[in-house]
Amino acid sequence: MLIEPAIKRIALFDFDGTLTKKDTFLDFHVKRFGVAPVAAAMCKAVASCPVSKFTDRSEIKERFVSRMWRGALFESYLFDARNYAEREIDGITIPMAMEVFRKHLELGDTVCIVTASMKEWVEPWASRYGSSVIGTELEVEGGRMTGRLKTPNCRGAEKVSRIEAELDLNRFSRIFAYGNSGGDREMLALADEAVYKWRRAPRF
Repeated sequence: MLIEPAIKRIALFDFDGTLTKKDTFLDFHVKRFGVAPVAAAMCKAVASCPVSKFTDRSEIKERFVSRMWRGALFESYLFDARNYAEREIDGITIPMAMEVFRKHLELGDTVCIVTASMKEWVEPWASRYGSSVIGTELEVEGGRMTGRLKTPNCRGAEKVSRIEAELDLNRFSRIFAYGNSGGDREMLALADEAVYKWRRAPRF
């Protein structure tokens, strides 16, 4: 039996700080609730986090999400997330990053955004371009948000775990990856061509 060689290429993009100028997790919540409520909820989330888990961003994120969304209708949250995707994200993208993002799509490469932010506002934006999204997901029961994370925070080693669970990298002849923080290093290590903080142009 002949084995078809891998000929397609894939580009993995971090989102916050790589494709965008700011952290969309905080920006989304500030746009939705205002600066003071978000600051208060984040301070309480950090203060209530056990010392043993203080560096665990998943723990702090879940405590913040619980304060902001526990008991809320998921459809209401979805409406806010889609509204943010449509009205805000284009205005905070990095022009050079978007040139590279579009170039991969024009070349016919598979493109996937891998982000710690929530899929509900990244996916509506990304789908307009033809990119898929792997992101942090929130738990919903009976149409209402529990305030818990359905998946671990999609950062660091978790990015690799999610990529390997959802994508067969053996199908691709070349892997590109783009990131801007320590939370992207494991993903960047997967790549044949890794670009960190846009310090150089990729070799297409």
